[in-house]
Amino acid sequence: MSPRLGNRRFGAAASRCAPAAAELTSTEVWLPRPSLVNHNPAHSNSLPRLDKHRVHERSESSNGRKKSEVKPPRQMTDQERKRQYRIALNFFNKKPERGVQLLTAWGFVKNSPDSLASLLFGRRGLSKSMIGEYIGTLHSPYHSLVLKYFTALIDIRGLEVDVALRKAMQFFILPKEAEKIDRIIQAFALHYSKSNPKRTSHYRGGWDTIHLLSFAIIMLNTDLHSPNVKQRMTQADFVKNLRGQDKISGEKNGEDIDRKTLEGIYDRIKKDELKAGDDHVAQVQRVDRAIVGKDKPRLTETPRRLVCYCRLQQVSDPTKRQSSSARERDVFLFNDMIVVAKGVRRGSTSMAGCTYTLKQWTLLLGAHVTEFQRGQYEFGLTITCPNKDKIHFNARNFEDRCHFVADVTESIREATEMEQVRLEMEMEQHTTTTIRPDNQRDSGLPDMDESMKLSNGSNSSAGSSNSSTNGVNNSSFRRLSFNSLDSGVVEEHLDAC
Repeated sequence: MSPRLGNRRFGAAASRCAPAAAELTSTEVWLPRPSLVNHNPAHSNSLPRLDKHRVHERSESSNGRKKSEVKPPRQMTDQERKRQYRIALNFFNKKPERGVQLLTAWGFVKNSPDSLASLLFGRRGLSKSMIGEYIGTLHSPYHSLVLKYFTALIDIRGLEVDVALRKAMQFFILPKEAEKIDRIIQAFALHYSKSNPKRTSHYRGGWDTIHLLSFAIIMLNTDLHSPNVKQRMTQADFVKNLRGQDKISGEKNGEDIDRKTLEGIYDRIKKDELKAGDDHVAQVQRVDRAIVGKDKPRLTETPRRLVCYCRLQQVSDPTKRQSSSARERDVFLFNDMIVVAKGVRRGSTSMAGCTYTLKQWTLLLGAHVTEFQRGQYEFGLTITCPNKDKIHFNARNFEDRCHFVADVTESIREATEMEQVRLEMEMEQHTTTTIRPDNQRDSGLPDMDESMKLSNGSNSSAGSSNSSTNGVNNSSFRRLSFNSLDSGVVEEHLDAC
């Protein structure tokens, strides 16, 4: 990654490229701070808390006098830093290698496998399928270490093999390639044998048998729960398939695995399918299934996250009056798109079981939002689409409009700056490929400016937007995305809206 992209800023254009480390008199070091509350890291709803430490650097001239200090660049605000973090995660959810480059260059994670494994293990906003793809990467010592540290973070002490595997799969989705699956299962088996030495000692083959049994459990789960399988495996078949498989490496004939153990595994898998943990992709999939309509865009994309879900009145013409109950719409705001739909079932405040008819949608890249107040539309807002079409809404109260406009504005900024970073990375890749031959790509310079290990910024903490309070005469409806990293990233100051 070029120093220019590594030093990329998200403030004013003049401050997008930070000076070299030697020119700085003060830099910001961002370090992850563990949560003070015990929680399931697989379902963390918090942004990484970042501790800010100032590092003062002073250089002296040859005559012993201190050189005049260079004025430091404008520091990033909390909101800009959070946006930068989300953009890096978006790239990971699309192309994990690029995402890791940005996360490292921008100082969100150290350039070490254990630090990266910790971030992948419990950080909200990461696609579990992309985590599986990354840790399952073949023929890479670095990825092997990340996988080792990643599995070591899963507490599976005192659990049966299938129960431990079920818990491990809450943190990733297995890739489709058999070799990658085997690589991950092998790391799981090694971790299981270290965490459960007594249970592992019951098998002659040790961790090798755990590895084979774990892979058999994955195949059993597919056989019992895949809609494409017509003839299901029976319990007797499962036991028969593993006959004589408990053996030491090199043996031709081994012993049978305990029958009761295998029968218990079969019954548990048949009763409860092994499923990956919930993430933002699964949430968008549920929304996608709930919306029907002609020309509906494909909503399920790994970088796409639901920011908020609210109910607004769509205004056909701000210059004309319409009933206050007419054209009530359910609006789904994603980090790169807005979808306007009409709820089929009224009187429900839950998305579960609801079906929506698609009315309109637009991408946010190139869009902008403005507010208006005209006649009966006291809390109006207009979204101008990239093609210059306009969508008018009227919120139920000032607070609803303020929250929604802030979320839309922030999502537009994220989409815009992500596109800028994408273009810069594409240009850098094109330049590298064009100028330097494949066997001479190492210029002798570091891929990442070492100064970016001390990233500029200010404290960042997770926030959450509060839904508007429902009242009798001035009720509102606004739901934030449960697993969305974007929810609440805007510092909401109503008096400034």
